[in-house]
Amino acid sequence: MSKKILWLDNDLAYIAPYVEILQNHGFEVTCASTITEAEKALTESYDLFILDVMIPTKTEHEEEVYKPEETDAGRETGLVFYAKMKERVDATDCKWLVLTVRLDEPILKEFLAKGLRREWYDTKMNLRVARTFLGRVQGILAENTN
Repeated sequence: MSKKILWLDNDLAYIAPYVEILQNHGFEVTCASTITEAEKALTESYDLFILDVMIPTKTEHEEEVYKPEETDAGRETGLVFYAKMKERVDATDCKWLVLTVRLDEPILKEFLAKGLRREWYDTKMNLRVARTFLGRVQGILAENTN
């Protein structure tokens, strides 16, 4: 049975080549470009949730739930999403890969403080080579977290 991945990233054009390589290696990938789409997709269970840190809010409802003052005007929406959805996602034994273009330590420390494992966080720059990205995904999915 193929592994299922849910990927929340507002830049679908950027992630398209990575999605393609995952699909070519037998993964079933569902992409969400908004918080609302990701929340709706979570009615299903996944093996891996790939989360971008910087997700702009798109609707009035998203603005209410992910307030600009909580998300640093959208620069940390992924962090707030993670905090709100962690328990729900973790309950299904789903693993995480949090990706960011930001190279600063404070955002990493905030994720770690909220319970993310260090090895489940990286920059998009570090994983820009498709083979490296694929290896990282396969490695996370192969981890025994019990």
